[in-house]
Formats: sequence, C-alpha cells, structure tokens
Amino acid sequence: MKKLTIIIFLLTLTQTFAQKVPPLERVISIKISNEKLDESLKLIAKAGNCTFSYNPDVIEINKRISLNAQNQTVREILTEIFNNSVAFKNRGNYIILKKTDEQSKKDFFVMGYVSDGETGLKIEKASIYEPLSLASAVTNEFGFYRIKLSSELNQINLLVRKQNYQNMSVSLKNKQDKMLNIKLLPIFIERPTPLQPTISTPNLLKPISFKTDTLPNKKLDSIPPIQVPPTIIDSTIAEKKSKFDYKKEWEETKETINEKSEEFSQWFLNKKQNIHLKNVKDTLYRPVQISFLPFIGTNHVMSGNVINDLSFNIIGGYSLGVRVLEVGGVFNLVRGNVRGVQIAGTLNLNGGKMFGVQTAGFLNANFGNSAGVMASGFTNFAGKNYFGVQAAGFSNVVIREMKSGVQAAGFMNFVGKNFDGVQAAGFMNFVGKTMRGLQVAPYNYALEVNNGLQIGVFNYAKKSNSIPIGVLSYVGNGYRRFELNADELFGLNVIFKTGVNRFYNVFTASYNFNSTNRPAYSYGYGLGTAWRINRFFWINLDVVSSKIQVNRTEIEWNRPNQLIKANLGIEFHLTKRVAIFVAPTLNFLATDGATLDLGKLEKFRIYEKNVDWFGQKANLTSWFGYQIGLRICNKL
Repeated sequence: MKKLTIIIFLLTLTQTFAQKVPPLERVISIKISNEKLDESLKLIAKAGNCTFSYNPDVIEINKRISLNAQNQTVREILTEIFNNSVAFKNRGNYIILKKTDEQSKKDFFVMGYVSDGETGLKIEKASIYEPLSLASAVTNEFGFYRIKLSSELNQINLLVRKQNYQNMSVSLKNKQDKMLNIKLLPIFIERPTPLQPTISTPNLLKPISFKTDTLPNKKLDSIPPIQVPPTIIDSTIAEKKSKFDYKKEWEETKETINEKSEEFSQWFLNKKQNIHLKNVKDTLYRPVQISFLPFIGTNHVMSGNVINDLSFNIIGGYSLGVRVLEVGGVFNLVRGNVRGVQIAGTLNLNGGKMFGVQTAGFLNANFGNSAGVMASGFTNFAGKNYFGVQAAGFSNVVIREMKSGVQAAGFMNFVGKNFDGVQAAGFMNFVGKTMRGLQVAPYNYALEVNNGLQIGVFNYAKKSNSIPIGVLSYVGNGYRRFELNADELFGLNVIFKTGVNRFYNVFTASYNFNSTNRPAYSYGYGLGTAWRINRFFWINLDVVSSKIQVNRTEIEWNRPNQLIKANLGIEFHLTKRVAIFVAPTLNFLATDGATLDLGKLEKFRIYEKNVDWFGQKANLTSWFGYQIGLRICNKL
C-alpha cells in the first residue's frame, strides 16, 4: 500500500510538471513506422500528454509517417513531419494545427532552438538578428526563437550572440520557412581563486576552480553565482583603523552616478532590448532613424547597437551614437558618442563623448569627455573633462577638468578638478583643485587659485597667489591677524583680519569699561593692506568704518554715529606668531551728540563743524589718535 501511494504521488508530480511546460516544448522519444498521420498524431499526443486540434479536411490525414525521434521536442517532431507546410501553436494543453498559406509571401520565418554545443542544454536569452533589416529575436526559457525575415533581402546572414559564448554567423540560402537549430560553443573564463587563509582551514575553505562545461544539468542562466568564503584573518594581528579616503569615496560616488544613470536609461527600454544590450557588442550603422519610443522605431529593438547620422525621436529614442543631428520631443538617450547637434524638450543623456551643441529643457548629461556648448533649463552634467560653454538655470557640473570654459548658472557651478575660464553663479562656484581665471558668486571656493580672481561675498582658497575681493576672504597661505588693542576712545578693541597681504578684510568690535564721556561700544568693518619689511617688521594700512553706540541701554540705530579710522601701523614680531604694534590714526567722527572730549589729545584735533551726514544733521570731528596692542599671526 505504501509503495502504491509513492507511485501515485510520483505520477501526479510528473503530470503537474508536464502541465507547466508548453506542449510544443515537451521532450519526448517516439518511434513511428508507416502510420497514417492521424494515428501518428495520437501517438505523439499520448507521449507528450497533450491534445491536437485540426481540421481533417485541410490536413492530409492519410499521409504515411515514419520517424524515430529520441529526446526531441514536440515542435521539432512536428516540423520534421510537416516540413513547414503546417503552422502550429499552443493554447493551453492543446496544439492547434493550421495549413500555411502557400501563396508567395514577402516575409518568411526561421525558427529553432539555441543550445550549448558541449552540454546540449538549451540556452535562454540568446540574441539572433539580421544586421541589414535589424530583424531580431530572443530565445525563450526553452531556448526557442522565431525570427521574421524579408524575402527581398539579397543576402541573409543571421548573427547569434550570447554572453560567455562564441559569436556565430549562419548564412541562409533558401528564403522560405525553415527549422534551424543552432549550437553555440562557450568561452571558458578563468574563475578568480579565493585568497589563501592565513591559518589552517578545513577542506571546505580550499580554493575551488572549474570550467563551465562541468556545471550541473540546469539552465545556465539559473545557476547562482559562487559564494567565495571570506578570508580568515589571524586574530593576533590588530586591525588598524583606516583614515577617511576622499579619493575612494569620490570614486564610489561616481560609480553610483553611473549605475543610477544606467538604471535610468534602462527604465525606458523593454526586456528584449536589455537582453540585446547584454549579448550584442556589434556596432551597426544607419544614416537616418525615426522613432516614437526607444523600442518603437526604424531601428527596432536593436537601436542600442546602431549609430545614426540623423536621429528624430517623436517622444524619445535610444541609440549607440549620433554623428550629425538628433532631435527629441521629450528625451534622447545615447549609449555612446554624440557629434553635432542634440536637441531635446526635456532630457539628453549620453554615456560617451559629446562634441557639439547640446540643448535641453531640463537636463544635459554626458559621461565621457565633452566639448562645445551645453544649455539647459535646469542642469548640465559632464562626467569627465569638458571644454566649452555651460549655461543652466540651476547648476553646471563637471566631474574632472574644464579648460578654456565658461560656466553660468542660476545657483551653482561645480568642477571636480582643475578649471581654466570664467565661473558666474547666483550662489556658489566650486573648483576642487586649481582655478585659473575668474569666479564671481556670493560664495567662491577653490582649493588653489593660480593667476585667478575671486569676487564674491565669501571667498575661500587653501592656496592663492592672487587677490580675492569680497566681504570675507579666507586664504590658507594668506594673511590673518587676531588683534587686541586700545586707543583714545575705547579701552578694548578686538580685531580680526583675513585675506592676503595685498588686500584683506578687517572685522572689529570695541568696548569701553564704564569710562565717562566716551562711547559705550562699536562694531565695524574695513579693508587693509600690508607689507613685509623683513623677518621682524611689517607695515600695514587699514581703513575701518564703525557704528558708534553712545548710550549703553538704548539702541541708537537711526542716529548718525559713524567713526571712520585710517591707521598706518608698524608691527614688530617677538616670535613667528606673536607681535606688538603701534599705529598713528586719522579719525573722522560724525555724531548728533555733544562735542567729543579728547582730553589730552585735544591739541591733535584738526577741525570740528556741523555737516549734512547722509541726510542728517551731524557734528563732524576730525583728529589724530593712536592704537597700540598685541597681534596673534598665522604662519606665513
């Protein structure tokens, strides 16, 4: 009873498996000797566990059949019986037979199986195409293909391509329906061997190597990749904590960008196109193509392997390259290089080089070296070097170098390495290495400025041999001073200077410690320049404008209390970082308050009179004063 149950279970399992395989793809072995066609079909149906449906008035059922088939599909057996005079197709578990039209046709079909030439296993997702008409097909999960060809072609060569297999070409002489089985020979690839462990390991961790012809009897595409065991590290060796590698992080970032761009481009493609792109490495040429979408056009599903002179895409197109002109209503996608003019309503995305003019309503992106003009409503992106002009409503990005270039953006310009040219942006300019030329933006950044000029609110350079012009400029090898001093008005002045010797910014804040007849505090901004005399002495000239607060409790925004101070100082270095200085000053104070009491400096008053100070009545006093204090210097 137990054995009977097992037999019934196995029969049920076999039946279930057979139902999942289409009737035409079921492999059977059968021997028929001089049987009528209808009887022969019954024997085949029994062996293949399927049912035939046909019109006996159309099919010649009295025809005698003899054959001996071993491990062949039902499709191959029927092709041998009918010799392409009958068409057949699956519908559920039925095979429907229909007499083919014997009238002359412009097209004919070639069909068959693609299999491994060594193992005999059927190969899924192989590409078969004809290079002139670009007709193509892809094998299904059973290795079967069916390609439609034109009888008007003078010479027909079918090209067969599959990853990890040798290329194959098949020449067709007879332009008629036929069954053509193809065998491909694999390319043997040396598998990398795992690293040898540093301590003794069981046999499980020993290096494994094998050739593809020793793989188990499964579909090749279904075999999972080999998991290489991790290297066992000697526990006695302490792992050192690695520093943050900026170059490595940047390379990983670029790889991520490339991967995402590839995913983006594949989002527009159908399954058949993606298979062709993996299998077919041939380059095809056509002068003109017109497409509605990447997979609907004159290049058909082979568009990713075709270079065109002229390309017109109603909505969008996908090709290997363009050599003169491409116009897309919405987008243009190109795997390789573009030369000439490329215009898109929304997006141009190219995987290779671009030389020419490129315009898009939203984005231009090139992942190879590029030169020419890029103009977009939002962003221009160059994945390598770029030479020329970039203009965008939001940002321009060049990952590597840009020479003899112009970048103009509403928000940001970015160059990852060296830049030579002009950058102008509404917010920020960035150069990752050396900048030669001009940067104009509220915020300018360059690692090194060499014979260039930065103009903005804030300028940064780690190293510079030129003068940055801005409200706040920081140069790593430039001029910086932190200063504490006293003068005739304030007991304490705190001053910070930053920039370069020839031109620096001055920020100042002053405070009086409850001194009578003196301003309470002030804050100001100015500019200065300095000269180095020798290793001990410097001379500097500063001009600073400060807002004076007379009342300690009441804010006096609207009062014309303004102090303008010019000083010429002598700086003496006690050490490389510490210096003392003294500076005579020329002062101009405009105030609507009482006359300033200069005390002992009264004799240095130059003049005093009432004036119109920017639309307000004020008392203008001028005098000679002094500053004396201590400076903390950066190392130059």
